[in-house]
Amino acid sequence: MAQKKKVKKAGWLKIVLIYTFFPLVIWSLAFFAWLYWDSIIAPFSTDKAEGRKPARTIQDPEKSEKAPAPAKRSPEGILDDDRKKLEDVLKQRQ
Repeated sequence: MAQKKKVKKAGWLKIVLIYTFFPLVIWSLAFFAWLYWDSIIAPFSTDKAEGRKPARTIQDPEKSEKAPAPAKRSPEGILDDDRKKLEDVLKQRQ
């Protein structure tokens, strides 16, 4: 009689681990690729940022003129006359 070959069944734990960790590994690789994309692409880039000067902007003449400094505010403290009146009112209430 011929012997039957035993087919190994994958354990349920192995299947759960594969279906859990495989997507996590792929997502983490994608995340790190996104996070460090500038560093990854830098050696292949022909546009060297350190050799270029920043672009000059054209300034609007109306905006470039300095605005006058705001006028100094008057002191916001209570004047002596008003303070004395308030003290009198407080004394009368007591």
